[in-house]
Amino acid sequence: MYNSHAHPTLPQDDSVDQRKQRAFDLALARTAYNYMVSYMDPVPISASVPKDEEFTPDYFAEVAKVFLELADNFEDTVTRLLLKELTDDFNYKDLKAVKDLEKAWKELRRAIEKSSFTKVFTDFHLVFDFLVALKDLPGALIRKTLSGASRLPQEITAAIKGFVEVFEQFKDEGFTAFLKSTLFDVLDTGNGREYLQALKFEDYNELFDSLPKPFNLELPLREWMTEKDPNKISLQDWYFGYLQTGGYNTTNLRGVRLSKDEAKEAELLEDVLAKMPITDSVFQAVLGDKSVTLAAAAENKRLFVCDYTMLDGIEGGELNGKMRYPVAPVALFYWNETPPEGYPSGGAMQPIAIQMGQVFDEETTPIFTPGDVNGNNDADGSKWLMAKMAVNNACAVQHETVAHLGACHLVIDPMIVAANRQLDERHPLLVLLKPHFRYTLPINNGAINSLIVPGGVVASVVSSKLSGSAKMIVEAHEKWRFDEQYPDRLFALRGVDKDALPGFPFREDTQDLWQATRAYIGKYLAIYYQADTDAQTRERLLADTELQAWINEMVNPRRAATKGMNGLTQLEDGTYQIDSLDYLSEVVSLIIYTASAQHASVNYAQYPLMTYIPSVSGTLYSTPPTRSDVVTDQGLSWLPPLDVALYQISFGWLLSGVQWDKLGHYKDHKDEPCFTDSRVMPIISEFQKALKAIESDIVERNRVRPYPYEFQLPSKVPNSISI
Repeated sequence: MYNSHAHPTLPQDDSVDQRKQRAFDLALARTAYNYMVSYMDPVPISASVPKDEEFTPDYFAEVAKVFLELADNFEDTVTRLLLKELTDDFNYKDLKAVKDLEKAWKELRRAIEKSSFTKVFTDFHLVFDFLVALKDLPGALIRKTLSGASRLPQEITAAIKGFVEVFEQFKDEGFTAFLKSTLFDVLDTGNGREYLQALKFEDYNELFDSLPKPFNLELPLREWMTEKDPNKISLQDWYFGYLQTGGYNTTNLRGVRLSKDEAKEAELLEDVLAKMPITDSVFQAVLGDKSVTLAAAAENKRLFVCDYTMLDGIEGGELNGKMRYPVAPVALFYWNETPPEGYPSGGAMQPIAIQMGQVFDEETTPIFTPGDVNGNNDADGSKWLMAKMAVNNACAVQHETVAHLGACHLVIDPMIVAANRQLDERHPLLVLLKPHFRYTLPINNGAINSLIVPGGVVASVVSSKLSGSAKMIVEAHEKWRFDEQYPDRLFALRGVDKDALPGFPFREDTQDLWQATRAYIGKYLAIYYQADTDAQTRERLLADTELQAWINEMVNPRRAATKGMNGLTQLEDGTYQIDSLDYLSEVVSLIIYTASAQHASVNYAQYPLMTYIPSVSGTLYSTPPTRSDVVTDQGLSWLPPLDVALYQISFGWLLSGVQWDKLGHYKDHKDEPCFTDSRVMPIISEFQKALKAIESDIVERNRVRPYPYEFQLPSKVPNSISI
């Protein structure tokens, strides 16, 4: 194989012998990089993790830091939940068994901090000591007090087995194995799971034992806020509206128009009203303004909708004997330039109405509003709060399945395979892409084995059955089109560009990142392809046999199966060619943007914005309230048990806490530099300067936003999907 420190070259610029060597090396690469389909057929994914793609020890060290914090919180919380029924009867902390457990945990933690994380679990004696101490705990508690004994696990051996299984799985599957639901067997009383049900919203706050509270529990107070209680701020209408543009998943918002014109993905007002028959009088009552009609709002591009039709008909999944219920709500919003009290001044997204289902029914699926304008037996606003919970739940389910896993991880995965199968390691395009592909294949492999499986995260922290989650991913994949994803076009297609929606933090920040990335990639590719004339540049592109093979592998429905690359030229024999340097720059820029900025926007918002359960829960434990239902607990019984909530928190912390590198700054890989061509270094330096300027601009914009949107700060965006 070639020396990886050599200059990148195009195949046509190599000698005959060098081209033969490249062909041989690519033949070997094709034995390592292959596709498969799974239960998400026909979505292609890598069939394995080639050796060069595996996690490195320094990566494990980074993840271990975050994992230890997660494990600390888990140990503290599980112990507290296990013992909370007995704390009034005696001081359990004086028990030798409790002290032994704490000692064993500290020893285990100290060993993890000082040595290789994987070696600790391979050696296993420290884990065994911890498990033995855990096993001794219930017996000691039962001897200390007979009252409450029935509240303790009746099958402690099953609980220990659950721990052992997970720690064993860790060695094969990585850190995500720790989040297997078998861990929560330790909290099973055998009498149902009633003591794990929250009695008040604040019970969910206590799950952050040793972890910092998430951002939405520590939002900065503003003068315009009418609610100053940190536990309630993220339940307010202004916050709910702001989530649609500055939250954890901004992909669902669509403009509502009288005609679609250039906004092909906007919703027609007549279609929205056919599904959700809200009247002008209700709209005006919510706004407190009789001069505005729905038609006028749509004509002025100030009406918006989030329609979770993809969840319609999705079956709920059962966990620990309890059924969960997916909802497919429709939520209507208005961009109000003079919002009411309790909203930020200068314009805000005001929620107007929510229907918790796709088919309106006055009794079973009514239209809920702030202030109960429709008379839905909601004097205290509990049903309106539950309606917002339903939308946030649907948004979370769509986030985990489609926006995050489907539109980021599973989009990039087959592209990595295609690039490595058709581009030699000395090809400048593969050299460019490699840092933006780093660790994605092993991350996805871990997801297939630990997350998207029975008992994994998706099955445990979202309401839908695993088959329903897979169905949503597949349907979204079949609709996804490459050329519709460019950030400078996407928002206009959805009807949420600057002309329609003045305030959209994610759009504002991500478009800056897109433009900087686009400029960087254009300059990089010009080094290798730009010639004196356009015709000569085109000739260099067409002469690059590896590039052309890569493009054909990308669009081949039996390979990477990328749809919608409309800038390619189709030949008479049905194959494709790329003959435009500008389009190649766009294609490569979008791949890198998706792996970096787009993924960061959905991944790193998980812990800050998706772990306070009353605000965002991935699961709902009853059907939506009807018009005549009486709600007395503000939907508390709708929310998950504390063990499932802890699962959601732990998952969010792990995924949001690991950042391997930062955009435009390239770490050496296995002691080898990413780039060796001296012509590239000034271009990277320019890119870094542009990103630094963007960081300053975002910081300034954040000073006047309702709360800072930080998920597109270049310093917080990794180069790749590395978690």
